[in-house]
Amino acid sequence: MNEVLLLLTLVIAIAIGFFLGRRSKKNHNKKTFSTLSESSLNKDYFTGLTYLLNDQQDQAIETFMRVLEINPETVDTHIAMGNLFRSKGEIEKAIRLHQNLFARPSLSKTLTQQVQLELARDFFAAGLFDRAERLLLEITDAVGDDIRLQALTLLIRLYEQEKEWQKAIEVSGNRQLRDKTEQRKAVAHYYCELAEALLSRGETTQARKHLKQALYNDPNCIRANWSTAHLELKNNNSRKGKSLLLRIPVQDKRYYSLVLPELSTIMSYKEISSILDESLDLFPSETALALKVKRIQQQHGNTLALEYLEAYSGRQQTASPYIAGLMVQLMAEQATSNPLKMQLSHLEHQLMRFDARQHKSRCISCGFKSQHSPLWQCPKCRSWGSVRPDDTL
Repeated sequence: MNEVLLLLTLVIAIAIGFFLGRRSKKNHNKKTFSTLSESSLNKDYFTGLTYLLNDQQDQAIETFMRVLEINPETVDTHIAMGNLFRSKGEIEKAIRLHQNLFARPSLSKTLTQQVQLELARDFFAAGLFDRAERLLLEITDAVGDDIRLQALTLLIRLYEQEKEWQKAIEVSGNRQLRDKTEQRKAVAHYYCELAEALLSRGETTQARKHLKQALYNDPNCIRANWSTAHLELKNNNSRKGKSLLLRIPVQDKRYYSLVLPELSTIMSYKEISSILDESLDLFPSETALALKVKRIQQQHGNTLALEYLEAYSGRQQTASPYIAGLMVQLMAEQATSNPLKMQLSHLEHQLMRFDARQHKSRCISCGFKSQHSPLWQCPKCRSWGSVRPDDTL
């Protein structure tokens, strides 16, 4: 991070040097400034460079700001300085600098809106969401498409942060966003959020409509099927609920780990055994194997469960501490000697610790790991529907 900040400061310093040099030359030719004034500017500039070379970035930036006049040619440099303050956590300085720019009547509308966008970012970073929202709403009809898109994107982030899902849906209907695949996926989750809030209050009719809207925006929305399945199960419609749960791993095999524990409570031994076998063939997971072994153990006892594990382990291409841990667990349950039980339990604990992933899910966009599953929005990269179960064998 320090290297990045230093590089940014160097770039700023070079830009300032260029502007000062050009202004100094212009002033010399037109004789509009005295030699003393020119000398003072050059002195301040080299003082700033000295601070920079001595790794005193704050002093360097303050010096450069003092000597750099505000005009259309230097606005980008001032904005960069403000962004540098914000990235360092000095939000008040960033706000002050950008407010100073924003108050300049001489700037063009495009430059003013650019500054307004950065000021909104400052307020957002400071947690002043109401002030950020007002600024962003003013530039959702900005002159430039790029500034407008950035404003809309930040406004949606703000509404997500505030859990204002209906407002996020409305902004997502803007012509620059409504046809974007990723935004339509996000809108599906906004409808799911609204549906879950309604379900918590027992308002099932409107919740169903929101879940249908979610699937309209993203037909592959696993969350919508998951929520609808639970709604059907709660209303004792087990056939519909089961059908929706079975649809989820067809969309993404990794979700076997999410739906199998649910299915095991509503399906017969024969039905769930078939589903577990299918899961272990298509996408072997710790969840599926543990449920399979538990079912065999409940129906046929430890011996057959252990034989199944040994046969399954023999078919695996790579050794798995998790499988070994399950085998040791079954052995410990069969052991009659207390000392042997204790030794086996210790060995099982060691194997499971060796295999422990320390997470239940992983974001396929940024790699973020979490102990929670399901997790519908990644806390790190903020993408929706990218955090998937992660317990493959």
